[in-house]
Amino acid sequence: MAKNKNNPYGYKVCYREEGAKEYVRHFMTYTYRQAVNAKAGYIRFPPRAREDNHILNKPKWVIIPIRYSEVKDGIWRQDPF
Repeated sequence: MAKNKNNPYGYKVCYREEGAKEYVRHFMTYTYRQAVNAKAGYIRFPPRAREDNHILNKPKWVIIPIRYSEVKDGIWRQDPF
């Protein structure tokens, strides 16, 4: 699968803990380069989960392009944290 580096809607940096089924969105950005830098930082210095502040169990980080339907639903109008 080729990486879409020219997505006009932005990118999500998400993680999935070992044993989990769904990805959890952790960071959103407008450019692919910023998403790659954020992902590299999260791999080097793993954050804690935002919901209950537990240490993440072997998270797998991925960059997912934001779809037009998410923009229409208001993904950029949500609270950042």
